[in-house]
Amino acid sequence: MSCCQYCGEKITEDTVFCPKCGEVLVGEDTEWQEFQLQGGVDEAKDRANMYIILAIILVTVGMVGGSVLLISPSMLGLFGIVLVCLGIGCTAAADRYEHKARNLKKQLSQ
Repeated sequence: MSCCQYCGEKITEDTVFCPKCGEVLVGEDTEWQEFQLQGGVDEAKDRANMYIILAIILVTVGMVGGSVLLISPSMLGLFGIVLVCLGIGCTAAADRYEHKARNLKKQLSQ
């Protein structure tokens, strides 16, 4: 048997809360928290990279489709312009995930 470090009450080894004073007797697992934060950083980076690749593809296809609009007045050209706009929106989503990754890295370094 051991004693509570706050009030001196006798407790068993597997006690989480002191029955007398109610203090938490188990410390936080910092390695587990760091592992979870690192997983969040990796996930945010992966999503940012995915949106960057998607943006490059959409803008490229959209520019090719938009150039068709210059040659002939077809709906394909308008569709190209829509793809370029979607590609720009994907860059904004990638920026949000990169910002999230930076914030999680700051929490990890603290």
